[in-house]
Amino acid sequence: MFSCEDVRAALSDYVDGDVSPDLRRELERHLSECRTCQVLYDTTRKTLQIVTNVGSFEVPEAASERLVTRIMKRLTATRHAPTPRS
Repeated sequence: MFSCEDVRAALSDYVDGDVSPDLRRELERHLSECRTCQVLYDTTRKTLQIVTNVGSFEVPEAASERLVTRIMKRLTATRHAPTPRS
């Protein structure tokens, strides 16, 4: 039985049309029965459509620098954060 986790793992390849016929059938069967995965698939497909239709654009240098600074701060904080113990 195909699970939601299986769908998430194969979704990118499915959207790209890069899955075997057997895997495609399993994915489509699961998508026809699982509303959560349907929403995930639709959202992924629509997001890719928007991103590819927009084309490229320039980000102002000041905004780009602020964004890079924020990302680097987050990465540094994540690396130094204590890991939870089980």
